[in-house]
Amino acid sequence: MVNVKPFKAFRFDETIAGNLSNLVTPPYDIIKGDMIDRFQSMSEYNMAWIIKNKPEKGDSSSNNQYTRAKEHFTKWISKGALKQDDTESFYVYGQDFEIDGKRLFRFGFIGLMELEEFAKEAPSSGKFVGVLQHEETLPKDIEDRLNLCRSCMANFGQIFVIYPDHEKKVDTILERNMKNHPVGDVTDNDGIRHRLWRIVESDDLQAIIKLMKEKYIIIADGHHRYKTALALSKENPELESAKYRMLTFVSISNPGLVVLPTHRVIQNLKDFSGEGLLKDIKEYFDLNVFTSKEKMFELLNKKFKEGKHSFGLFINDGNYYALTLRDMKIMNSLLPDKSLELRKLDVAILHTLILDKMLGIDREKLAQGTMQGGGYVSYIKGIGDAVDESIQSVKNGAQAVFFMNPTRVQEVEAVSKNFEVMPQKSTFFQPKVWTGFTINKLL
Repeated sequence: MVNVKPFKAFRFDETIAGNLSNLVTPPYDIIKGDMIDRFQSMSEYNMAWIIKNKPEKGDSSSNNQYTRAKEHFTKWISKGALKQDDTESFYVYGQDFEIDGKRLFRFGFIGLMELEEFAKEAPSSGKFVGVLQHEETLPKDIEDRLNLCRSCMANFGQIFVIYPDHEKKVDTILERNMKNHPVGDVTDNDGIRHRLWRIVESDDLQAIIKLMKEKYIIIADGHHRYKTALALSKENPELESAKYRMLTFVSISNPGLVVLPTHRVIQNLKDFSGEGLLKDIKEYFDLNVFTSKEKMFELLNKKFKEGKHSFGLFINDGNYYALTLRDMKIMNSLLPDKSLELRKLDVAILHTLILDKMLGIDREKLAQGTMQGGGYVSYIKGIGDAVDESIQSVKNGAQAVFFMNPTRVQEVEAVSKNFEVMPQKSTFFQPKVWTGFTINKLL
């Protein structure tokens, strides 16, 4: 059962902390390198001082990046820069953004949800309600986030989840409350406008609570943060507030819910042969050869609309390739124990048939890849200059790049409901949910 409840969020008081645009940040895992300094230089109250406090020489168990984060948090509250709302609320969070020249608006609500383990099977009777994960996660130590949570005992960043609301019952409540004046309004450097509204009317709060009990949720972004929350809860079994986690809930039917592709760069393979790869590909795929990436993507987009399984390929031989699977039957033999919904995924086809079977990049080798590079596969999000970036990486020494079409939201839902997980980095939900608009203090 999805048990949600409103809460009294801590929010920045702009009369003391300054303009909200200088205080909120992208999620912690987006802020890296020089970005940390840039955000911290914007304000002494910028969230990067807490979620990305830097380790320093001479750090000890009593003085380190996590204790310094707590000192900032405590000081901000004592100075009134952060103030707790006086009544329990849900918070509507809306983002105006642009994808490929098209203006979109995605909205959902922020609330607390009672933690529960990921579901592994359907109930013996009745419909499923609960928490599902939709993709495998790359091995990653959660100790960093857990240490921050232990020190500050607060939820700073969001976990982004999606849920079925095909009749728009929850979204109708949210839309009504968005007619009020927002309590937060920020446009970031990428032109994304973030707005926050409070829901305080008792009837609306109770309606959302009741409607969500009948739902299931799928973790869209934040699997590691959810696992961190579960770990913290188990460490503090007597603490009621630790049994809940702050989440952002967005309906699967929301017109602004967009999934972008994540491309795969292949590297570090011994005895890699582009010619050999093309020969293997021709056994299962129809191959189209182009001299421009634009023509390749034009065909990929056409095949995507037709429901075909196609990939782009660049191996630095002067050509761009579009490969389209001829027959799905090969996937039945490669993944006989998986559902049809999972076998039909582009990412499953690429990872199983090409990466594993043709290139020898098995699960163990895949696990060495990260969004920052390294290993045999690195992942490049399909936004901005990602395509040119990945092509250049091959020209600079990587061996190949496979370009993906996006995973459909309906595919995410179908696979999750089978209690299966997609290969890692199957989805890229854009835009990211930012940190600092609401904070949930546990103690």
